[in-house]
Amino acid sequence: MQKRRWTTAATVALLSLGVFGAPAEAAPRTSPIVSTRVGSAPASKDHGSGNSDVPRAFGPGTVANPAPTVPPRAGADERAPLTAGQVQAQVAEATRLQEQLTKDDAQLAVAGGKLAELAAASNTRMNAVTEARAAEDAARQAEKRATVELGALTKEVAAARADLDGMAYSAYVNGSGMLGHVAALVDLVGSGGARADAAAKADYLAKARSADEEHYARLAAEQRRTAASAAAARARSEAAAAEAEKAQKAAADAVKQQQAAVAELQKLTGERRARLEALGVDGGMLAGVDLATLGQVTTTPLCTEEKVAHPNGQWPGSALCALRTAPGHMLRPSAARAYDAMSAAYATAHRAPLCVTDSYRSLAAQIDVKRRKPTLAATPGTSNHGLGLAVDLCGGIESFGTPQYIWMKQHAPLFGFYHPGWAEPTGSKPEPWHWEFAG
Repeated sequence: MQKRRWTTAATVALLSLGVFGAPAEAAPRTSPIVSTRVGSAPASKDHGSGNSDVPRAFGPGTVANPAPTVPPRAGADERAPLTAGQVQAQVAEATRLQEQLTKDDAQLAVAGGKLAELAAASNTRMNAVTEARAAEDAARQAEKRATVELGALTKEVAAARADLDGMAYSAYVNGSGMLGHVAALVDLVGSGGARADAAAKADYLAKARSADEEHYARLAAEQRRTAASAAAARARSEAAAAEAEKAQKAAADAVKQQQAAVAELQKLTGERRARLEALGVDGGMLAGVDLATLGQVTTTPLCTEEKVAHPNGQWPGSALCALRTAPGHMLRPSAARAYDAMSAAYATAHRAPLCVTDSYRSLAAQIDVKRRKPTLAATPGTSNHGLGLAVDLCGGIESFGTPQYIWMKQHAPLFGFYHPGWAEPTGSKPEPWHWEFAG
């Protein structure tokens, strides 16, 4: 009965994997590899969850308080992406379980398939939100650089103009003997004496004025080019901001549809609860989110009201929030609030909160990991771990072929979390454990 309980429950959960190729022949099931934590942020006072540092349209709520999780042991490392063989084995297991579900309950399979499609759409749109925000940030930085350069050039142009004006004023006050009659004085150079000396001085001053005029002209031209560049950068920044806003709205709309699908699946499983329990299926595996409380994620108090953005890996503890169910781990306030709500919902379904191996990662920790794992770790200062927006999970989520991973695929977008395209089974670095917060 215990074996039957896992198989049926896993089948129902795994119906939303979204990647079902032909099963690998005699593919062995990959055992989960739970990594430990690297570069942990220092343990801090639990300020509570939540965040409004970047208010968003997505919003989960909290559910039953889960029991404290056991913190991972220290000394984790950047994990290697799954091999092609591991991915194939995990996807093959998911395929087998989906086929089992279809045989057990076709209507439930259809409802689950619909949820899988909508969850995948939410995930894709959240990926687009992150990319759009990155483009917006790059455009703003380019605009800032162009504006600074324009300001510096404007000062140089003003100084050059002042030099020319000063020389012209001197010529006016002191008469035109030095500058107005340079040609006549130069003709006297051959006669020597005082006249030759005067002519040489006049020639020098004339050349100096000419050089100043050329310098001013070059600076003025560069100023015009930089002004045009700054204007173009401003236009790109505004366009990128509009695109990010558009992506955010599309993601919010997708999540609303996903919420409706979750409600439909919960209703269906509720109607079948007696039969499912007779088969050994725990209803909590299917109804892990209380949709009525999703909105609480936007009202839960933040641990900090600090809204200043910091460089990657250089966020102070005062600008981060501790994760309630993961001692020693921290995220940006909004991500922490959403994570805590998601972890509570997960605990309702799996009787334990989410398991975390990595969250915010300081720049020093990023450099250390890159030094030890140069081919695996991201370039220091570029990882979303350094922005407090990424987590690496464990407890079964580190495998594509488990109910825990599929629960995340089904429900994480409801809380603003998504699985990056590069970390998908078909991505460049298959990492089922890596999840990011879109807001």
